[in-house]
Amino acid sequence: MASKTDSYGFNEMSIFHVARDCSPDDARHTQNLVESKDDMLFVWNAKNCCIMAINWRAAASKKKDTLKHQTLIPSSPQNFTVEKILPSTDGTFLALAGPKGVSIIELPRRWGPNGQYQNGKECIICRTYNLDEHLFTESATLELLQIRWHPASPTDSHLLVLLSDNSIRVYDVDSLRHVWRIGPTPTPQPVTISGAGKGGGDPSSTAAAAAAAHGSPGAAVAPGAGISAKLAYLNSLGDTAVDFDIAPPRVVSSTVSATMSTTSATATTATTTMFLSTTVPAVTTAATKPAPTTPNEGGALMNDSLLAQRNKNDAAKVEWPIVILRGDGNVYVLCAGIDTNRPKLQGPISIQPQVDDNYGLDSCSLIVIPTLPPTVIIAESTGKTHHALFLEEECPLDRSLTQQQQQQPASIQELANLTLYPCEWYLHVLETVELELGLPGVQEAKEAAKTYTCPLHLKRDPLNDARYFVYHNAGLHAITLDFTRQLHEFVQGDGGEDLTERYPLFNTHSRAEYVVCTKALQNANTNAVLGFTLLQSPSGLVLLLASGQVVSLDLITDHSLIRNWPLTASGNNKSSNNSESPVKNMLKDSFQKRIQMILKTGLTQPILKLDQTTEPSPQESFELLTQMTRMLRDHYFVRHEKARQEIEKRVHVLKLLKQQQLADIEELQAEKLKIRETAERLAETYEDLCDKQNALFKRAQEAVRLATLRLPKGSYSEKKFAEMIDKIHQSVKVLQKNVDQVKQKISTQQVQLESRKKNVKEKSFTLPAKQEEIIKQIIGEMYTQINGNVNDVKKINNILNIT
Repeated sequence: MASKTDSYGFNEMSIFHVARDCSPDDARHTQNLVESKDDMLFVWNAKNCCIMAINWRAAASKKKDTLKHQTLIPSSPQNFTVEKILPSTDGTFLALAGPKGVSIIELPRRWGPNGQYQNGKECIICRTYNLDEHLFTESATLELLQIRWHPASPTDSHLLVLLSDNSIRVYDVDSLRHVWRIGPTPTPQPVTISGAGKGGGDPSSTAAAAAAAHGSPGAAVAPGAGISAKLAYLNSLGDTAVDFDIAPPRVVSSTVSATMSTTSATATTATTTMFLSTTVPAVTTAATKPAPTTPNEGGALMNDSLLAQRNKNDAAKVEWPIVILRGDGNVYVLCAGIDTNRPKLQGPISIQPQVDDNYGLDSCSLIVIPTLPPTVIIAESTGKTHHALFLEEECPLDRSLTQQQQQQPASIQELANLTLYPCEWYLHVLETVELELGLPGVQEAKEAAKTYTCPLHLKRDPLNDARYFVYHNAGLHAITLDFTRQLHEFVQGDGGEDLTERYPLFNTHSRAEYVVCTKALQNANTNAVLGFTLLQSPSGLVLLLASGQVVSLDLITDHSLIRNWPLTASGNNKSSNNSESPVKNMLKDSFQKRIQMILKTGLTQPILKLDQTTEPSPQESFELLTQMTRMLRDHYFVRHEKARQEIEKRVHVLKLLKQQQLADIEELQAEKLKIRETAERLAETYEDLCDKQNALFKRAQEAVRLATLRLPKGSYSEKKFAEMIDKIHQSVKVLQKNVDQVKQKISTQQVQLESRKKNVKEKSFTLPAKQEEIIKQIIGEMYTQINGNVNDVKKINNILNIT
């Protein structure tokens, strides 16, 4: 049954009963074990290592009949702990990811009345691909940080995987397509062999070290203390990537990109460079000596290759910029398509306006919202989120090279291993939102300092570009961006008016709503989020907590419905407020809306979902009671007092208006009596004037009639009428004469017709005697011929014995 915190009734479904019993052992940190795609809801069963799926729309429509969930069993078991599931763009595959591995499940087909997999089969074994298991088993410190499905995949099967060794691996189902380097690679330090002179090292070891330094996939380096120390060192400095997202695509010319790469490679002063990607060779063969060619053959081959390269460079290609976030807050961009072998790494991107802490030194998550221009959200583990616009750089070469020259002494190791290209974008931070990670304690409220930090996970709303969600160990936040509406109106505008007056520099702030709180006490156990997903049609959210509770709420799809929330007294009709009195402005709006405006401010109280496994101590209960009391005093009682004052003010104004209206009514009654007396007097005068006017009108008519009778001749109109009558009489005579002539002609024609009819009846047609004889002879000859033919036929029948 649905409740206020469970609008869809998921707590009563069997799929979450099983998920509650089979929750993961380590449920102290935030995970994402619940996902949805269209009308299918996926939940990971950590105990049985399988996927549970249900058509939530069909289950919601069947109120009495409960729809059973389906179990999708992977064909190959996972050797890692699953902490995240992610369906592909079209719902063909489902990725399972954890810190030590990643798998791809091929989802079965759907049919049947309820839209389930294989017509509702209870258990289905699905084909599973475990990606690069040896990579995680050989390296104890290597971890998976993020996965994303590529939106431009033609087969919906390209998965991007971010690893802790500053690399992004591109998989097409089970095949590794590319390895893109996005930062310094942790490699073991070279070992100096005693007794060896200069250049006297082993060539094989030197080649292996060079291959490892260049990130070749064919050279496998055994895990050791060197990699662990280097990876820990990079993590401590924040030089490892922690998250990435894919920005909207762009169409670029290969000629321009080749020119930029040549210019930046010439300007960058580095002793050693490395390609940003490593393609996986299909088959490794032994190097053979090429056959000698004649100069003519070599020239022809060179010309053909140059022509092919020129045609290839002239063609335009589509790039999907990949925005990469490092732990120290630096942002890089990897310009790559789905089939790019050597993408270009640009960065660090300049962030404007500049601040001392570079907008956080403990960044943990990043998403790109596809607005115009794109919006980049950067989250810190301290609870801050930065909203920035992803803008194109006017002078990318100068700024990028200047930054490289400034950073060269400090990051010579990174420049020695990577080729950094000019930055084509920069970030302009519009605002920073600070979120509450749990309810603040009494001591925290007094000191105004935060003591609890945890990683933040971002998820954008696919139906609303102006909203995204933040889930973490302390609950769930919903942030609504207001500047996206201003950007949309700015792009849709005609540009004919003054844009600075109509569109100020984003004077409105975003709104953050604490939807669900899972931490109210400082030392209490965290009720972490184990799964969070967004539903579509109807729009809603589903939140699975470590305690087994499920929170499902409805969402407003169109943010324009709440665009003017919270209401402000001076927010609407500023020009009209200047010309009207304060009393009219107060009485113009509904009093009920005004009271609601006072009682409803921007603060929202989250749904409290705490860990119910342990009972709080008396000290913790007293602290929670003190927090609630302080919140009531600081927020609710103050607003109620203000509402009481507003009501008293309204009552006082209404009393004054009532007294004034009563006095006006008395004056109007006296004025009414005067107006009635005046109206009666005017009515009598009007009647007298009407009688006199009628008498004068009759006298005037009689005078005109008498004057007309005494005229000596007829009037002009009478003469005209007489002439017209004469003309009509003459024309009638002519017509009568013509009619008589026509009648005579008709009578003569009838007589002629009758005579002709009689003549036709009297005539008879007879043949001459000679013609009659000829016809008889012809008929006789035909008779004899026919009789002969009949006899011949009879004879033939007798001969052939045909009856």
